[in-house]
Amino acid sequence: MTFEEMQKIIEDMLSVQRELQESQLQLKERHLEFEERQTKLEERQAKFEESQETQKLVLDELIHKYGDLAEHSIRQREILDRLIGYSLTNESDHLNLEEKLRALEARIKRVENQA
Repeated sequence: MTFEEMQKIIEDMLSVQRELQESQLQLKERHLEFEERQTKLEERQAKFEESQETQKLVLDELIHKYGDLAEHSIRQREILDRLIGYSLTNESDHLNLEEKLRALEARIKRVENQA
């Protein structure tokens, strides 16, 4: 084997080694990019879960308040029906002060509960 042939073989081997090193560097860069994307995805996932939890809490509160409102609405409708009945039968004079006081106390309790 001549010196030129050996030199050519060495150059080819060095070229292959260079290509291999470049490939490894590219692979490391891609791996780092993948890790960055993975981290960003995990952060987005955490924010999404946080947002969902907040929305769930708000919905739970709204459902609770809506239930209270529905209950109050039914009670108010019953009182209104009774008052209409008293008015139609001219029995409004039969409502005494004690009943008015109890109704007022109940109304105060409802307002305090809503606050």
